[in-house]
Amino acid sequence: MTPAESRHNLITGNREMDEEHALQIRLLTELLRRLETDDAAAALELFDRVEQFTGAHFLAEELLMRLHAYPEYEAHASAHASFVEELKGLRLRLADGVDEEVREEADAFSRRLLAHIATADHALGEFQRAAGIAAA
Repeated sequence: MTPAESRHNLITGNREMDEEHALQIRLLTELLRRLETDDAAAALELFDRVEQFTGAHFLAEELLMRLHAYPEYEAHASAHASFVEELKGLRLRLADGVDEEVREEADAFSRRLLAHIATADHALGEFQRAAGIAAA
């Protein structure tokens, strides 16, 4: 997949969701940058924001899916729960300090989240457009 195709797949067609995804990606990018400095305190401070924002974003998406009877709600919400659990585990490892394993796990989390946006969230956006409920 080319970078242009990747960026296109991150657009759901729901303006609010897309703006939240953009902020989520910026936060994760900054977290990865801070992890490279080996400054656990700075990384933990930003990690709090990543964790809080991600939880709030997932709740908003789940509310939207329930409100419009999204047929893939259960699978999508289950994926969100897995991400939240993964963040909890990463937090525990990060509290012990920054090392290569923490950096690799954070990078892998970011890649999985991008894949989720490009697939599951993209499908949600398609559902919204087909139902005439997507925000422009």
